[in-house]
Amino acid sequence: MRKFHLWFAVVVLLAAGVACAAGQQTQTIASVVGRFVVDFPDGQIKEARKDIPLDGADKISRHEMAVEVDNGPEFVIYSVTYDDFPPSYIKGAPQDILIASREPYMKIMTLVSDKVIDLNGIPGREWKASNDHANLTTRQFLQGSRLYTVSVASSKGTTASQALQFLDSFQIQSF
Repeated sequence: MRKFHLWFAVVVLLAAGVACAAGQQTQTIASVVGRFVVDFPDGQIKEARKDIPLDGADKISRHEMAVEVDNGPEFVIYSVTYDDFPPSYIKGAPQDILIASREPYMKIMTLVSDKVIDLNGIPGREWKASNDHANLTTRQFLQGSRLYTVSVASSKGTTASQALQFLDSFQIQSF
């Protein structure tokens, strides 16, 4: 009887481990055009591209990939966006440009934390912001005239269980 209980406990623990691992599955996306690799959580990847007009004929080319994890009325969105700016618009110190790029968010959110980071020598910032409805964790990197934004947004009170795994998986490639 004792062997049965031990065997049963091992089976239950293995099943629990498999169930936990299944909840953390990812899909690796390698974007040749975007020059990045990232592990999105399992789910449908939505892609969008649009041009944002600037002065004259100049424009920003924005590309976005995102996975929304549905939690009933709650949400968690994992996204990677890269903006290609005309080179003439990227002037000044990289950290100043990164700080300026987060300012639109600060009109609707409160900055919770902010720190300088880098990704294999590419200048970046990690910042967190929140408001009454959502939390946002963002890492941004500026490589030449391309701004990468890697974010996890979640409704207030929701845990983004794969946030750190997703953010840490992001790598800029030279393909």
